[in-house]
Amino acid sequence: MNYQNNLIYAVAFLLISLGVMTIHYTFLNLSGLRVKVVKGYNCYSGDMADFLLQVDSVSKRSYEGVQLGWKGQPEEQVNLDSNQTQNVHLNARTGLRGRFSPGLLKIETRYPFGLLRAWSWLEPEIEILVYPKPSKGRQPVFSGHEGEGDHPGSDDSGDDFSGLDEYQPGASTKRIAWKQYAQGRGLFIKSYIGNRDRRLWLNWEQWPELSVEQKLSVICYWAQQFEHQSIEYGLALPDLVLSPDRGPAHLEKVLIALAKFPSSHLSGKRS
Repeated sequence: MNYQNNLIYAVAFLLISLGVMTIHYTFLNLSGLRVKVVKGYNCYSGDMADFLLQVDSVSKRSYEGVQLGWKGQPEEQVNLDSNQTQNVHLNARTGLRGRFSPGLLKIETRYPFGLLRAWSWLEPEIEILVYPKPSKGRQPVFSGHEGEGDHPGSDDSGDDFSGLDEYQPGASTKRIAWKQYAQGRGLFIKSYIGNRDRRLWLNWEQWPELSVEQKLSVICYWAQQFEHQSIEYGLALPDLVLSPDRGPAHLEKVLIALAKFPSSHLSGKRS
């Protein structure tokens, strides 16, 4: 100012204009942007939960360098053309089983030069279920629940021999293939056509030595195994019974029941 230097004037006015324009454009890069949480996907404890969001423009402008992310979780960048709707998947790490909400959603931008930051916090109402983490434990015995269904091999008479199966705890000793066992081939049971009931019960009372969470994890593991083997299985919890069935829909019902099971129940110990 003292030296009346036109070049200094030009640089100063340029920087001031740049600062003002940056404030304007940084704000506009969030203004008129609409974010909607469409769906959350259930997952297992400790996994990354996936949430589907839909981002579009109300003002019909284009947007660049918009960051979306749950608080404390990885962020995703979104670039939108005018009149465009974009689907975005955001992940959030889960903890214990049960109901899970990802919390606050942060939306921010540093457009266009990275000099300033505009941001906002959203609190969408979205919740998923976190299933117990599968853990291999002692295999359940073949047993019915409240008189429903006999275990495999409960009737040894009147049927044709069809082959050998691996020994399962609870099977009748009359059906053990002692000859093969004496030959060192392992423990097998004789199978007969007509009396094979492939239905199993995942009964809460079969693991009395485990805590509540350990029981749920073991039940979750064997539900997956039986589903993979196309074996019909039922679930027997202290306050809920699901009849034997199989298929993705049945497995989902079992997993949901395990996820919603009370953390402290009269049965079992605390983990």
